Amino acid sequence: MDKNKEELSRFSDAKKAGLYTVLFICTGNAVRSQMAEALVNHFLGGKWAAFSAGIMPMEINKNVIVVLGEIGVDISNKKTKSIELFYGCNFDLIITLCSDADKLCTIYPTDMPKIHMPFRDPTISFFINFTLLSDYRNLRDEMMNKIVGFLKEVE
Repeated sequence: MDKNKEELSRFSDAKKAGLYTVLFICTGNAVRSQMAEALVNHFLGGKWAAFSAGIMPMEINKNVIVVLGEIGVDISNKKTKSIELFYGCNFDLIITLCSDADKLCTIYPTDMPKIHMPFRDPTISFFINFTLLSDYRNLRDEMMNKIVGFLKEVE
């Protein structure tokens, strides 16, 4: 089955199961939104089904795969997705994770609650073309605390 159809089927199954659904959006769906989706599905999978998309999807950053793998979360088979894939899906919550996504994603084709929860992009470094794995670990831990904690409160 095609990866896009799998995602839409997963969304439909989550709704049928009565799970809360959340869509994480960032520019490239390569770092922050992928990480947020994986963390929520791993830690809150019994109550929440998380999805992610980008405005201009890129390739998943390999450091994201590494730091999630360090805590037992495997996303090595995941693919990036465009926000357009989820048009028509009625999420319980949409969370934008970067200011570009928040600015560019002003119109989503439903009236779902949308909040902005910005996180620093670890690919942007003071040193051009030089990022540390520790930056990705810090992002992972910060997202785990803020996002997972926030969604537990929303339940």
